[in-house]
Amino acid sequence: MFITKLRIHDFRNIKNKEYCFNKNINIFYGKNGVGKTSILEAIQFLSSGKSFRKGNFRSLINNEADSLTVLLDFHNQEKQTTLSVSKDKKGKWQAKRNGNKILSQAEISQLFPVVAIDPDVYQLVDFGPLYRRNFLDWLVFHVEHEYLLLWKKVNKCGKQLNSLYKNKASLTEINLWEKTYIGFSEQLNNTRIKYFNKIKPRIQNLSLYMQQEIKNLSINYKQGWSEELSLAEQLKSDREKNLLYGQLQHGPHKMDIKINTGSIQASQTLSRGQKKVLSITFYMAYIDLLNSCSISPILCLDDFDAELDNEKLLKASDFFKDRETQIFITSVHQNKIQKAFPKAQMFHVEHC
Repeated sequence: MFITKLRIHDFRNIKNKEYCFNKNINIFYGKNGVGKTSILEAIQFLSSGKSFRKGNFRSLINNEADSLTVLLDFHNQEKQTTLSVSKDKKGKWQAKRNGNKILSQAEISQLFPVVAIDPDVYQLVDFGPLYRRNFLDWLVFHVEHEYLLLWKKVNKCGKQLNSLYKNKASLTEINLWEKTYIGFSEQLNNTRIKYFNKIKPRIQNLSLYMQQEIKNLSINYKQGWSEELSLAEQLKSDREKNLLYGQLQHGPHKMDIKINTGSIQASQTLSRGQKKVLSITFYMAYIDLLNSCSISPILCLDDFDAELDNEKLLKASDFFKDRETQIFITSVHQNKIQKAFPKAQMFHVEHC
């Protein structure tokens, strides 16, 4: 997948900008606050409908405008496609593919996958299970597009059960919904395990490549309920508590990837810099697995060289340069980042 042209209108501080690309690696450099990150955000927003930065969608729209628009031309397997997305302050979303309306964000995400690594990437290791659950779910979604429908079914059943527990519904109704929930949840769990087992050895190997000093790293899948029980047995055991608290105590919504060094959580033993590199390693494995499935996502690396020493930056750049993916990078250090990616197309960003 290769973006040839990007047009951005009224996205954050960018009023009207157009960029043309002819290389796999593209670097936007300049001082802080000039709008480099906004360019990567616009690419991510078109793909996912979200930004990798905090804030609601209205904060993405320029203060002097009522709506934003992002358009790009890309080719995949020699087929040229034009995508456009716009959103106004009332939340109205519109998207087109080659001039034809697109009905859902999921359709764009499947057609145009983007992987973004931003300065807060360390949160994958440092924060709660939601970050790691989202990491695995997005990976599976990009490979198996029907996964989203299955995930939605599990989520819907879970919400219905929580309502039934909270309102102390009849056991007949609860049993019926639990049976449906169990069926979908087991399918979801089996799919997650399948792809966790594919990505785990990649993470371990790349971790040794990036940080040889971390020799006792362990990465384990936790399904969200006791390994000793089936989900049906777990729900039976939890019935009293589920009714008491009005929500499921266990299930796939509690799934996590446990990351330890020895027997202690990595979040407690690693430095912030080590957590960032380890989290980047997860996404390197993510890219490698997608490439093995003939999927070449666009990769956005925001302020990528920050907190990385030259050795680790060069190791990461060597990995990414060998991938079948187009890369967009921001940096305030032109010489440092250009040394790591010497064949990149360079863009000096001043105030957008």
